[in-house]
Amino acid sequence: MRKDLLVACLGLSLVGCGDGGEVYKKQAENLRSDVKALQVEISAAKDRIAQLEQENTTLKETPSVLLAQVRKAFDSGDESSARTALASLTSRYPDSAEASTGSGLLQKMVKDREAKEQEARRLAALGMKAIPVKSSFTADDSSVSLQSAQITGQWSFNDYGDQYEYRSAERSSKYITARVTYSSKSKDPRLAPLVVYASNGGELKRLGVMGFEFVSWSSYATFLGNYHDDANDFAHKASIRFSMGLQVPNEAITKPLYIVASSSGCANRSSDRFGNPPVSYLTYSCDQAAPDVLRASDFKEGRFGIVKRID
Repeated sequence: MRKDLLVACLGLSLVGCGDGGEVYKKQAENLRSDVKALQVEISAAKDRIAQLEQENTTLKETPSVLLAQVRKAFDSGDESSARTALASLTSRYPDSAEASTGSGLLQKMVKDREAKEQEARRLAALGMKAIPVKSSFTADDSSVSLQSAQITGQWSFNDYGDQYEYRSAERSSKYITARVTYSSKSKDPRLAPLVVYASNGGELKRLGVMGFEFVSWSSYATFLGNYHDDANDFAHKASIRFSMGLQVPNEAITKPLYIVASSSGCANRSSDRFGNPPVSYLTYSCDQAAPDVLRASDFKEGRFGIVKRID
């Protein structure tokens, strides 16, 4: 029986057994108390560390540092971040020179934004009338300069001295014609197309791509292809004159008409030794150079330019 009691005592926890049980129980309670005290101290230490870190951060955020944050947001055009940085600056250092400077930066940012918004509303109200008309346009591989344009019943070209060629418009139709000069550093450039658009409310509706013909030839022999005409070859000349034309039904001519240049060069030089003339520029691949509909916003990036408005 004494043996069984001893085994039972050995199996007990720090609660103790027999006469020594109260001692062990007391020691366990002391240990628990010490653990709780340490936990309180650790928690207080963590709070103090967080407080010191916050104070350190605050000390680092001097007026000049906070103003630098405002300037960074100003330079990137981030008005929301600028407001947040300025609020932090003015709340901590309301009477500082940096707060005054930061406020001025934000005011300028707001003023510039409002001016841009007002200009955008003005342009939207004007529509296509707000797009500038410039007679010259620079594309990827060439530049074009327009000398004249008109709505006419006849398109003339290929002047070779005593004679010239022409095409007469069909019944109930007119030609939109233009005289232009193309220039290029390339010896065989893909020429930028000229596309005719008609006014359609606040948009432009495409009527078609203008065809290319040479204005003139050095002689009748060069027109026939008996001799090469250096004046009509970019391999010899940096600039060449062209006559452009597009036949349009009368009902499609809703003024103002716009002749638009596209930056996508697509007109290719073609040679036919039996042709009269032996050289031409083809626009078969130009259908994708300009969309069916153009809006004022399409002119912002410089991919298109109005070279002539016919009122």
